[in-house]
Amino acid sequence: MASPKTSVTVANLMLRLRSGDREAADHLFSVLYPELRRLAATKMNAEGSDHSWQPSLLVNELYLQLIRVKSLPAPESSSRSEREHFLQFAGHVMRHLLIDHARLLSRRTPKVDIANFDVIGEAENVATLQEMDDLLDRLAAIHPRLRSIVEMKVFEGLSVEEIANRLAVAPRTVARNWTFCKGWLREQLKVE
Repeated sequence: MASPKTSVTVANLMLRLRSGDREAADHLFSVLYPELRRLAATKMNAEGSDHSWQPSLLVNELYLQLIRVKSLPAPESSSRSEREHFLQFAGHVMRHLLIDHARLLSRRTPKVDIANFDVIGEAENVATLQEMDDLLDRLAAIHPRLRSIVEMKVFEGLSVEEIANRLAVAPRTVARNWTFCKGWLREQLKVE
């Protein structure tokens, strides 16, 4: 958990970054680097061991993306801190960086073993990152929250309670949506 001083620092840096201060990006990454590195390692572990990137490189790529962005989205709700909002945004960008990188590696397509994520039980089905992204896009067409729940549960390893807190909904709603998502993924992947 972040100290109150760190939270104030992150909030100040995010305000500066949103107003166009690119120097704030350097400071923000210095303050949050350990958390960003852990988040990158989680993303890399979810992808598999045959990827050519390392977590530090993923954090560096995130930084390069951030300094190219003209503006960052404002927090969706006031119930989350700027730090939580930035880390969620960073996780989303990291996932897309990994997908884009995987697309470039046509001869070495990384696989995501869905069974390891408790999405489809003991099935031996695997999907490429592109296939997973396409599935999640289709799931988001049903309701955007469903995609968010799968991403937080599968790629970030959050509990139902943590997801509910982040989305500002009841844990029962998240549990019900997660059950729907697992069934929907099973159907889409034709898992017995």
